[in-house]
Amino acid sequence: MQPKRTTRFLRVLVFSLPVMAGTADLWASGGEKGGFSSAVIWQIIAFVLLIILLSRFIKKPLASFLSHRQEEVKSAMEQSARKKEEAEALLSEWQRKVDSLNQEVRELHQRIRDDGEAEQKKIVSRAREEGERIRQQAGVIAEQELAKAKAGLKREMVDLSVELAEKLLKEAIKPQDQERLIQEYIGKVRELQ
Repeated sequence: MQPKRTTRFLRVLVFSLPVMAGTADLWASGGEKGGFSSAVIWQIIAFVLLIILLSRFIKKPLASFLSHRQEEVKSAMEQSARKKEEAEALLSEWQRKVDSLNQEVRELHQRIRDDGEAEQKKIVSRAREEGERIRQQAGVIAEQELAKAKAGLKREMVDLSVELAEKLLKEAIKPQDQERLIQEYIGKVRELQ
């Protein structure tokens, strides 16, 4: 409380006590005595002295405690606001990094896909030419050789792609994300066949 409010409160309390005590005494006596008893007066005096002593000795420590506590709360709120701002900045930074990594992964995936398609086209073209030559020489053997060549090339392409993807992903992505991306790529390579 402010000093004016405290003083006002004490005045009201001191002046209202005799009225309340007298009324209580009259009610208790049933209206027969018609005045204040000395015990009530001593109680009022003791109460007023207690209020004066308490206000004199507790006022400064209580005000100091409340002021100190207010500063602690204010400091805690400011620190909390700073921590929140720091956390938001850190979250924003990590989000940018994740977005950047996602973009790199998409670009890497596209490069691998494009390289794989180009290599596949070259391999298929060579295999067809070879197949035609072999087919002309021997029909059954040619089909077997073509199948072997395709299987070997697919394995080689998958192994090279997985190796490249593994290397790049180990540098940019967490272990659990690496496994998921490799499996997705292998599935897409199979679809392209």
